[in-house]
Amino acid sequence: MNPLLQVAGIGKEYRKGSQSFHAVSGVDFSIARGETFGLIGESGSGKSTIGKMITGLEHPTSGSLLYDGTPLWTDNKFNRLKPGEMQIVFQDPQSSLDPRMRVQSIIMEPLQALPAAERKAKGTTEKLHALITRVGLKVEHLNRFPHEFSGGQRQRIAIARALITDPAFVVLDEPTSALDVSVQAHVLNLLQELKRERNLTYLFISHNMSVIRYMCDRMAVMQKGRIVETGTVADIFNNPKDAYTQTLLSSLPSLHAKKVDNECSTEQSLEKSASKSS
Repeated sequence: MNPLLQVAGIGKEYRKGSQSFHAVSGVDFSIARGETFGLIGESGSGKSTIGKMITGLEHPTSGSLLYDGTPLWTDNKFNRLKPGEMQIVFQDPQSSLDPRMRVQSIIMEPLQALPAAERKAKGTTEKLHALITRVGLKVEHLNRFPHEFSGGQRQRIAIARALITDPAFVVLDEPTSALDVSVQAHVLNLLQELKRERNLTYLFISHNMSVIRYMCDRMAVMQKGRIVETGTVADIFNNPKDAYTQTLLSSLPSLHAKKVDNECSTEQSLEKSASKSS
């Protein structure tokens, strides 16, 4: 089966005067339809830049990106897919939501890219109310502004905005790193449920190994703009080959370690939340 997304030798170089910086160099990976693929690395490793190149926010300086067999970039121009086919959820909902717009307008805005008939079909009041309820908010929230919500609620609004067009592929760029640990668990569980219900494919970008293990089927580890290891989550966690991957895994808190200041680790919260919802 052909992958839904194929990344081949992709690179991104930034130039300032006579100086240049390679944010991404020769990256290869593929994502199957229905898979959650994790991209992990420290800040500055290039993982978010890859997400932006896939969604058309940055153009690659080398390599190729194929979505369902179709090139995403040609001569530095982004080839628009079927409108709404691909969406992105950003790290910080406070900065990614327009503070001057009400929630209803924020969620409905992506529909403007769709043909009139499709926009009318997907933008009904019934669909909007069903979606806002499904992400865990209330219909009356649609008339409020982003500053009236908590961080977790704002990220639920961002998720609803991404889903209003019924995408097949969603880039999740550190979608919970700005949230409290207990809130992270609820948002991650929501993303898992939505993936199953809507047959979504995810690229999940994170610096948190526990979150990657909880969310993903396969993963790639990035360091300084390059991928140092790729494999199933089970293989990499049980038998890491690269020294950098081993360092990342060694920094994980033990599930059996004593709590510090009465706070539990992300992984503990995820496991507790998952057990409650099962």
